[in-house]
Amino acid sequence: MSTPESPSLLKLLTLASAAVEGELNADLRARLSADVRPAHYAVFRYLDPAGSRVGELAQAAGMTQQSMGELVAQLESVGLVRRQVDPADRRARQVVCTPAGRAALALAGERIAGIEQRITRAVGEAGMRDLLNLLTQVVNLLDGGRTGVPGELER
Repeated sequence: MSTPESPSLLKLLTLASAAVEGELNADLRARLSADVRPAHYAVFRYLDPAGSRVGELAQAAGMTQQSMGELVAQLESVGLVRRQVDPADRRARQVVCTPAGRAALALAGERIAGIEQRITRAVGEAGMRDLLNLLTQVVNLLDGGRTGVPGELER
């Protein structure tokens, strides 16, 4: 249970995630498009480099196909993804990154690395390693290994 003196684990994880995404999003909006929002990260977070169907993305993100389809359409309108015929099933379509989308992912990766460096400077290398390892243990404990996160991270 959360109290003003001691916020719950869920509240701290949510606040930390929102802070990282907020900082990342401010930078990406300035560099890419004012239309990019944290909700769009669900597309990129689960998009297979070879392409993914909207239904697969929706299931991985825990949202409806309609909601995921809207996010994909918005990213398509700013040129970061496109839909193409699925080579495995020509009746289906899959979402793939455009060159601009791959550049956006590279930029996001650089910005995330910068955010992680700031955190490391604040908590020290051992603190960052402990933070990542503890979070990995929490994920593995609570999700039953569905994410495939290794048990001990090397940094």
